[in-house]
This record gives sequence, C-alpha cells and structure tokens, in this order.
Amino acid sequence: MHFSIRPLDITSDLDIAQSIAHDAALDEVAHGGSETSTLEQYRASLADTPYWRVRCWVAVGEPMEGGEMIVGRATVLLPQQDNLETVSVDLSVHPAHRGRGIGTALVQEALVPAIRESGRGLVEAYGQISADGDPDDPADPVNRLARRLGVSRKNLAVCRTLALPLPEELLDALETEAEEKIGAYRIELWDDEIPAEHLSPYGVLMRQIELDEPDEEVEHEAAEYTPERLRIAERRRRSSGTRALIAVAIAPDGSLAGNSEVHIQRTAGTTIGWQENTLVMPEHRGHRLGLALKVATHRLLREQAPGLRVLATWNSHVNPWMIAINQKLGYEIAYRELALQGRPQL
Repeated sequence: MHFSIRPLDITSDLDIAQSIAHDAALDEVAHGGSETSTLEQYRASLADTPYWRVRCWVAVGEPMEGGEMIVGRATVLLPQQDNLETVSVDLSVHPAHRGRGIGTALVQEALVPAIRESGRGLVEAYGQISADGDPDDPADPVNRLARRLGVSRKNLAVCRTLALPLPEELLDALETEAEEKIGAYRIELWDDEIPAEHLSPYGVLMRQIELDEPDEEVEHEAAEYTPERLRIAERRRRSSGTRALIAVAIAPDGSLAGNSEVHIQRTAGTTIGWQENTLVMPEHRGHRLGLALKVATHRLLREQAPGLRVLATWNSHVNPWMIAINQKLGYEIAYRELALQGRPQL
C-alpha cells in the first residue's frame, strides 16, 4: 500500500470526516462502540487551550473517490501550565491497515521531528496490548514502536468495558449495599456544570485524583485545577459535543467527599460512553462512597443516554479498590494498556 505523511488539515471537511471515521473504527474494535460527531464538534476537540497545545499528522493512502483515505494518525500534546518538560504523543493505525509500516513511518516522519522541535526531555505515550498479552514482549508492535521513540513501560493499566443498559435489579442491589455504610453522606447529581459555590473544592478533588493515581513509576506533576481551568474545560467539552454526568458525595458537614464523572457524546448515533475519574477523599474513605457514586451515574445513564451500548474505563493494575467496584457492576477486561515514558536522545 502506498501512503504518505502530512499534517492534518483542520480546515478540510474531508480530513475531519475521515478522522471521525478513523476514531470510530478504532473504538468499535477496541471497545465495541463508537462516537458520532459533527465536523465542528470534532474541530473543537482539536483546539488549543491555555493548558495545552495540540498538533496532528495523518498517514494518507491511495486516493479514493472524493480524495485521500486516512489510514493512521499521530498526535502531539504539549502541556502549557504544568508538566512543562513533558511531550505527550499518541499514535493510531486504522485496524484494516495495520502491519504495513504505517506506525513506523508516523514515528519517524512526524513524532520524532516534533519531539525534537518541542525541546522537551520527557516523552510519554500509551499503547494497547491484548488482555492476555505479555507487556514485555519485545516483538509486540507497541514495544517495537516504543523502542523507536526511546520509551519503556512505567505502568500497566487495564481497560474494562461494560455492556449497557445495566439491569435495574443489579443497580438496586448495589445501592442497597452502599447504603449499609454511607451513613449521613448523600449523593448529588450535576448535569455538565459545576455549581459556582463548588468550583474551588471540586478543583481540590481533581488534583487529589492525580496525586492518588496508583501509576507505579510514571513521572507526572499533579495539575492545579483552578475555577478558571474548570470552566474552560466545561466550555471546550460543550463545543466538542460532550456532556458530563457528574455525581458528588456530600459529607455531613457539607464539604465534597468524592466525585465520579461519565462523559458522553451528545450527537445521535453515539453508542459508547467514558467512565472518567472516580475519587473519594482520603478522610472520607470506608463508607462505600465509590460504589454509591458509580451506581448513581450508571443509573442516570439508563435515563439520559438510552442509546449507549457500552461504557469504557481504565484502572491501574495496582488499584484493587476501584477494580473491585467495577467488577461488581459487571465490567469485563477488553485489553491492557502500557504507560510508556522515557528521556530519549533523538
């Protein structure tokens, strides 16, 4: 197959439409569901913010009717407020075109030059291996590309997926289990926006998630989630068509004890949602709040997103507490994910 590497043209409707199709193909194979976006929503998802810059390249194959076909993509994300030594890279090849050297070409012609140009020393990336694969197998495509980038495994996570909708009786049983320990705590639901009075304490929760993340040897500076940063994230999320279903645990004294978020694409035809962060603050643990929070968001999905057929989430393999909750809900392992970092001499 003949292909070439070039920057993604964000002004091109064809490039954006094919990028949407590329992502859908990847998600259907990996997770069993996919998102639908409008052209403008997808463009908004690639926009820079005060907190990061995004650059993309595509591998394009032989011309088809209407133009070239995107068969691979490379992305570079440059944090702008924290982790200023880090350049985060991503690489994907269309499932129908793997094994043809596309990934290698994207590394050599797009990612390596971009890393050099960034002037940053710490490179990070993520890669998928099968559920029963050997994370240290040197012949695995992820590890082969990692060697070309000069990065190596620092953490092992597991992606789990959940078939939707969940049976009402399962949610009822898990809610009853959580109520045995929840005491005077209560769960509150927010639709896509953090109430103004909770912005600052919610930022503390978000920072604690990064501080507590059991990510083994990964180097990462926890961000400061100011009210401005949270509002910018909300606006960007809405412009890209994403809705956040948020559950928070309220302590007896009225403070925020924990949170959980599920993100879903608003556009009709979307069949997958994303279980994002779930956290209980250290001083409030032991009351089954994590279970209560997840039951609340998963019950809300039955009402608010009946078209979803799958929910995906990730956990480090050294996070048995959240894994246990996910197993109660019925999540099953889809694949494992390697967190890769290094300081290459490129």
